[in-house]
Amino acid sequence: MHNGAEVFRVLHESWVKVLFGSFALDHSDFQEQLYDFSEILYRHLRWVENACVEAEVEYSYERDQLQISARSVGDVASWCGEALSDLRSLMGGSSALEQRVQQDLEYMLYALDKQKDDTTAVVAFDRALRYGADEFKPETLNTLLRFLFDESYKEYELIVIYSYAQRQIDDQRVFEIFQILIDESKFHLKSFARMMAKLGILSIPRFITKEIYEIDSLTDFLLAGIDEEIAAKEECRAIAAKIDHDELRHFFDLINYQENYHIALMEEALERFRDQTSDDK
Repeated sequence: MHNGAEVFRVLHESWVKVLFGSFALDHSDFQEQLYDFSEILYRHLRWVENACVEAEVEYSYERDQLQISARSVGDVASWCGEALSDLRSLMGGSSALEQRVQQDLEYMLYALDKQKDDTTAVVAFDRALRYGADEFKPETLNTLLRFLFDESYKEYELIVIYSYAQRQIDDQRVFEIFQILIDESKFHLKSFARMMAKLGILSIPRFITKEIYEIDSLTDFLLAGIDEEIAAKEECRAIAAKIDHDELRHFFDLINYQENYHIALMEEALERFRDQTSDDK
């Protein structure tokens, strides 16, 4: 692939832009279509990553800081379309992978162009700080906002870390565990980001540096990760107990309980790494 590292960088940014474009929209067919497009772009990202590894091309998950703002569905469609046009301009090879990416992009751009004149209002950036018709007490609102900003960044960070780490391991079971954790982080990120959109405070998480995702010791990372999951459980439990909103209270209970399985998976991966280290001695 010609200039694989640059394709990877722009593809990473395109995935993030389309993903958060989908979060900005209210429940609609177009929202679901955009989210499906983001999933396709994520698969493209992993395929290009694999091509870079096979070709021994150095690549990076670092990207520019991204800002998103829109007043209408058409604005979101145009913004996503610009991102995909930038990516298409880099694609020109004849490999099966490059042809697949190009063909997918052509369809996505066609679909986005059909939405560019949609004037339906988007409230994801209006900073109204209302959850539909509901308002929260200032203390509860501040706790919720801090949690959403922190956790949406953490979930994005984990997607990147686990994605990169999958290329560094040989253990198939650990690879599967990391894939489960990627999928779980995607669900959490989508849930938190859509809450942020409903509150009018949607924003793209800050970028990830190499120092964060290039982990020296996966054992140390998993140990720290288990501690973070335990802390996240406590935060979810605290919010669920404090918030006067039945839907959100049940949702944060759900996240709290889901973290138990994440911890169990991380403990399993940790044990396998320790066994491998012991076998190597």
